[in-house]
This record gives sequence, C-alpha cells and structure tokens, in this order.
Amino acid sequence: MHRVIIALPCYNEGANLPALLDQFVSLHKLMKSSYRIEVLVIDDCSKDNTTSVVTPYLEHDFISYHKHEVNKGLTGGINTSFERFFEEITKDQNIIACGLMDGDNSHNPMTIMDMVPRILQGNDVVVASRYRTGSKIVGVTSIRQILSLGLALLFKCLRNIPDVRDYSCGYRLYSPALIKRVKQNYPTDVVFEKSFASMVEILVKCHLAGAICTEVPFVLRYDLKLGESKMPFKKTIMGNFKLLLTLRKYWSLT
Repeated sequence: MHRVIIALPCYNEGANLPALLDQFVSLHKLMKSSYRIEVLVIDDCSKDNTTSVVTPYLEHDFISYHKHEVNKGLTGGINTSFERFFEEITKDQNIIACGLMDGDNSHNPMTIMDMVPRILQGNDVVVASRYRTGSKIVGVTSIRQILSLGLALLFKCLRNIPDVRDYSCGYRLYSPALIKRVKQNYPTDVVFEKSFASMVEILVKCHLAGAICTEVPFVLRYDLKLGESKMPFKKTIMGNFKLLLTLRKYWSLT
C-alpha cells in the first residue's frame, strides 16, 4: 500500500487539533483504497493540554505522536519532520509523498487529494498556494492580505523559483527523492531560520537541490483557528522586514 506521511508541528494547539485530526480520520477513510494517509503530530513541548487531546486519536494506527523535551520552535519541528521522513523513506519504498501542515486547523487536509497527483506526475514540491485561481483567504484582514501578497511578489522578484508564487506557506508535499537529496546536502539540520522564515529557507534549498515545483490552490481558513493570534499586526510587519533582511543570503545562492 502506498503511503503519504503528513507531519503537524504544533505548539499549544490543544484547542485546534481535535477538529484537524477529525478531518484526517475522514480523509483516511476516503482515500484508503488509493493510499494510506499517516499523521505525525510533533508537539513542541506545549504547555497546554495537547498531549491529553491527542492521546485518544492514537487508537488510530495511522496517527502517531512525538513530543520534544524542550521547545525548539518551528525550526525544530521542521527538522524533526525531515528526520522522520528520511528514516521512513529509507525503510519503505512505498512512500510516495511526505508533507507539512500547520497544526492550527487553518489548513484543510482534503487539499492533499489535489496535491498527491502532482507528486505522482513528477513534481518534487507541491505548495498549497494562497495566490492561485481558486484560492481564498478567510478570516484575515485586508491589510494583512495586501502585506502578505506584497512580500510574495518581492520574494518572486528577488529569487524566481519557477511555478511558485507562495514562498512562505507551510502547507506542502515533498517527493521522497527530493527529501533524500536535501538530507544528503544537510545531514544534520535542514533549516536554521526561525519562525516562518524557515519555510522560505527550505523552499530555496529544495530549489538548489534541483526540485521541480508546482502549486495547487487552497482555502486558508483563519476563521476556524481558535485562540488569539501568535503574531500581532505590529509584530507581523516588523517580522516581515526582518525576514527580508535575514533571507538576503539565500537570494544570491547558486
């Protein structure tokens, strides 16, 4: 049976994980005749009830749980994901794709049904994009959307990755062949940048490893996310400027 492994790096997402994992249970049932969806919850030493929330779902053999002993941030979650992906790919040739999603219920797992065929067509990276025909952003203010789109255009101008418009969205699938190449290039840690800068970093590194990239549209649902935003507006603006300065070194890599 072909396998698709999805990692969910999360921190204090106990309120959001049940709805997200319920969707994965539905997706697993829907796709079980085509491929097996597996979910790895990577808990970054959460201080809330994440462990107790996830535990009942471990009755499903396709859901597993890994908890960091110390908080490592999104960077640590991505590096742990790629370590686990590489371990599984090395053991099993039936894995056809590995992916990352946010653990806050803003990404719909059903989009995976549109993403997997793109991997099977020969693409190495499939991005769930906010900037394709059919995409929609719900629950985000207009000014934040404009800011996000402006940054996306700037990223595109600074380093053009063919067929990619959304450089920072964390919802992606990667081919097993690409994961092997990336881990060969970066055997210890794949990414070093903090916060969502790590998503731009890994995309550029994938591109440098010869990745063929493509995108599918998806609906970003911030209105379904419970709890306060972890990135207030002022901090978002400052973080975006810092991101541009931090990532300058990646634009000049060849």
